[in-house]
Amino acid sequence: MTNFHIDILTLDREIFSGEVTSVTLPGVEGVFTALAKHMAFVTPLTFGEVVYRDANNKQTNLSIARGVFSTDGKSATLLIEDASFASEISEEKALAARQRAEELIKKGVSKEDKAAAIYQYRKSLVDIRVVRKLRNVAR
Repeated sequence: MTNFHIDILTLDREIFSGEVTSVTLPGVEGVFTALAKHMAFVTPLTFGEVVYRDANNKQTNLSIARGVFSTDGKSATLLIEDASFASEISEEKALAARQRAEELIKKGVSKEDKAAAIYQYRKSLVDIRVVRKLRNVAR
């Protein structure tokens, strides 16, 4: 399978920079996979899971918040607002974050605090799904 270069970045760190065979992303209109020589495009991403396979066929799973993906068919860039490696996610912490967010939303907080709580709620749901999926695959 043909490889292509990808840079995966957040605001505060470089997640990965190297050759991959594929990357699967949560687009706002649905999940899609980009391969080498993909048609050039730019698209927004939503909360979800990113899965990429490096040149050695090692799979890596990330839980992400919003972002942008772009490719010219030869290389790609993934800019993410917030990302966690599946291996870094604590299910207990994600469950607690979801509960805190639910409580804030129910409480009737300010518009800004509610938006932040909804963001945290959506991110915690993705974290929980990603860590449980990885745990089930390992069995």
